[in-house]
Amino acid sequence: MEIIVAKHMGFCGGVKRAVEMAQGAAQQADGPVFTWGPLIHNPQVVQRLQAEGVQLTEQLNGLEGEAFVVSAYGVEHAVLEHARAKGMRVVDATCPVVIRAHQLAYKLADEGYQLIVVGDHGHPEMVTLKEVLGDKVTIVHTLEEARRVKVRGKVGVMSQTTQSLENFRQIVAHLAVRAKELKVLNTLCPAITVRQEEAERLVEEVDALVVVGGHGSSNTTRLTELGRTHAVTTYHIEVPDELDPAWFAGVEKVGVMSGASTPDWIITQVLHRLQEIGDAQAVNAAVS
Repeated sequence: MEIIVAKHMGFCGGVKRAVEMAQGAAQQADGPVFTWGPLIHNPQVVQRLQAEGVQLTEQLNGLEGEAFVVSAYGVEHAVLEHARAKGMRVVDATCPVVIRAHQLAYKLADEGYQLIVVGDHGHPEMVTLKEVLGDKVTIVHTLEEARRVKVRGKVGVMSQTTQSLENFRQIVAHLAVRAKELKVLNTLCPAITVRQEEAERLVEEVDALVVVGGHGSSNTTRLTELGRTHAVTTYHIEVPDELDPAWFAGVEKVGVMSGASTPDWIITQVLHRLQEIGDAQAVNAAVS
């Protein structure tokens, strides 16, 4: 069995920055360091951070200590204000790409556009946006949801940074024929888009695809969906123990990709396990 490894693997820049900032905060602190929920959507990294002194809570009465690290996706203002009121030092690890997307959304709303954002309901990035803009923004996840939106006047459309490029394209195309004026801002994260584009190429070369990343990771889920959309047998795993040798019976080429919050050490473990299963060597995917 040949193992073809995608070029773009491991942490993206925003995730790497957030993890390093959290680690730095823990090293410098003399008291508790907290995040609101997981810093990134990878349970194994979160566990390691906890061992290094970065704890998480989702209860305001549990948020008290020396430092508060804002996750890569941002945090609700009410939580941030609570941390400040408790005298906690705020370490803002929000991804710059997310910050830019939110700033553009606020600008569109101020300019009077009916704002429609393609995103996941309940994702922290969307929750914080909705908190600020309220009824000025409508979140849609699917084309069917976009069809149900009552379009009026001039419409501004943008995306959660970790959304599917193809899903965004379809919804934009639909709105283009309904709106009198449409302003489209591409707020998809380039690091996420390049992985989706690489997945489009990789699925043409392999018999099966293994996507490594947190089961709660939006961008990892997108890669999994993309593989299945192309009718390629696709497995979404977090850790190598999830790999079943029976999956690869008769498979000649397997592709391996990772989400943007998957650490290198887990990827290495997955590749070693696949090599054991398939008595194979891993090779890098061709760059195009």
